[in-house]
This record gives sequence, C-alpha cells and structure tokens, in this order.
Amino acid sequence: VASHIKPWRVANNQERLDTFNGLLLLPNYDKLFDKGYISFDTKGRIIFSNFFPVSDRLLLQIRKDAHLVKVSDNHKPFLLYHNQNCLIQ
Repeated sequence: VASHIKPWRVANNQERLDTFNGLLLLPNYDKLFDKGYISFDTKGRIIFSNFFPVSDRLLLQIRKDAHLVKVSDNHKPFLLYHNQNCLIQ
C-alpha cells in the first residue's frame, strides 16, 4: 500500500506529490503507520508508540526488527516529521 509519510491533510501541494513523501508498506504496517502506532527512524528502523502494547504487536505479527529496505536522504525530513508529529507518544 502506498502511504504518505507526511499526511496529505497537512502537506503542501509540492510535498503531496513528492515521491520521497511516500512508502510502500504491507497493509497492517500501513494502517499502524497512518494511525501513529509505528514510525520509522531515519535509518529505516521501526519505532513503536508507547500506546502499542507488545501483546498487540505479537497478535498482529509486527516484528521489532522490521525496517525499511531503502531510505534516501530525501526521505529523512518526512520521516522526522512523522516521528515528531504523527507517532503517538
């Protein structure tokens, strides 16, 4: 599933169309990412919200060693935005 990193509703027109403001995620990761239960750091490693219990992670088979395959320097500002503004703390 194609997912915007910086959400469409808060992005400007240039950011909405920027290919680096997007990730291809499996549907379960996409939904959790959109809802702020997971994010990814600038090296592509998964980050979990404090409100996403380990029991739920196991149930949904969300691996703690999950990571993005490739992160470009152009992705990093969008990932930082998501970490600071979208991840539920």
